[in-house]
Amino acid sequence: MILLLEMEQLEHHQLIFEPYLTGADMLTNQTFRNIFNLELFQSTGGMAVKDTSRMFTDLQGSTELYDRIGDLKAFSLVHHHFDVLGDSVIRNNGAIVKTIGDAIMAAFQSSADTLTAAIEMRDAIKSYNKNSSDEDIYIKIGIHRGAAIAVTLNERLDYFGQSINIAARIQGLANGDEIYMTDSILEAPNVKKILSGRTLKRKQEKLKGIEMPFNVYKI
Repeated sequence: MILLLEMEQLEHHQLIFEPYLTGADMLTNQTFRNIFNLELFQSTGGMAVKDTSRMFTDLQGSTELYDRIGDLKAFSLVHHHFDVLGDSVIRNNGAIVKTIGDAIMAAFQSSADTLTAAIEMRDAIKSYNKNSSDEDIYIKIGIHRGAAIAVTLNERLDYFGQSINIAARIQGLANGDEIYMTDSILEAPNVKKILSGRTLKRKQEKLKGIEMPFNVYKI
């Protein structure tokens, strides 16, 4: 599989894309994904991505929310929450891979960016709840880092692999307003600096479908 990008030189030697972007960098760039979403992979084989971070989020109690306040108002809240989360992802150099109901999957090249985005999301939702007369909303976040396979499936650039399964399982451990992460995030560059002054609660969890127990950390 060969992907050819024509780089046009602009005035003052500026380029449309920054120089020295890797394939993994481009896959976590929202603009690149929006433009080339259906053109990247022409075969079913996909491309191995050695090491990127994944985030899964979910909206706590969304079924009860729809039942309690009605479809139209609940949909408006969910749509607003997607805007808040999407802004945090893009601002921290990530990309939305897909939305699943009221959940998102996002990809980042840097674990530090992933963690920063997660903390920003939680803070933004808390701020929204404090300043809004609408129903409070709560998000659950899980982050993990590892290898995966990038493929085009269902007209979307997506990821598959065990690291994706683990990230989703980590998110499933969280309750509202909680962020869970694994050792792979904790040991990444600059992450401990971001966590300075914050409390971490470590425990071992047996994740569904995963043989070995995982150290997980609640922020």
